[in-house]
Amino acid sequence: MQRLASWPTLFACALLCAQAAVAADAVPASHSTTVIGMMNPLLAEGSEALERGRFEDGIRLTLAGLEEPATERDQAAGHSNICAGYAALKRYAEALEHCNRALELDPGNWRTYNNRAAVFVGLKQFDLAMTDVNAGLEIAPESATLRKSRDVVRQHDNAAKRERWRKPNKA
Repeated sequence: MQRLASWPTLFACALLCAQAAVAADAVPASHSTTVIGMMNPLLAEGSEALERGRFEDGIRLTLAGLEEPATERDQAAGHSNICAGYAALKRYAEALEHCNRALELDPGNWRTYNNRAAVFVGLKQFDLAMTDVNAGLEIAPESATLRKSRDVVRQHDNAAKRERWRKPNKA
C-alpha cells in the first residue's frame, strides 16, 4: 500500500514563507517572494516564527505587523503567511480568508496558490486544490514545490476516493 504524503510534508510545501526561492523555483521576484524585509520587523519576525513551526506566534506577530504601514506586496505576503500558519493548525476557514485576501492583493504570487491548495486539501476539496496548484504552475512552471504539491493533492484525492469506495452507503 502506498503511503500518503504526511501533513508535515504538505505543509512543508506550504510553509516556505520565509525562505528565498530556490534555484529550481526561480521566477521574477515580484511573483515569488514571500520574504518580508526589515521595513516591517513584526512581519519579518512573524515569518521567521512560522518557518520555525511556531505557528501561533507567527500568526500573532504577522497580524500585528499588518497593523503597521506596509507595502501592498508585503501585506499580501503577510496574509499568505497567515494562511499557511492557520492551515498548519488545521484552522481552514481562517486560513482560506487570508489566502483569498493575499490573492486579492497579489494574484501573481504562486506561493499563495500553493498555500491555498494545502487548505483545500485539508477541506477535502481536491478539485479546488488542483485548480490552485495549476494556477501556481502557470506562474512558476518550473517550481519543484508546486510539482510536489500536485503529487500530494493527487495522493490525498485518490485515497479519499478509495475510502469512499470501501464504505458502503447506509440507506
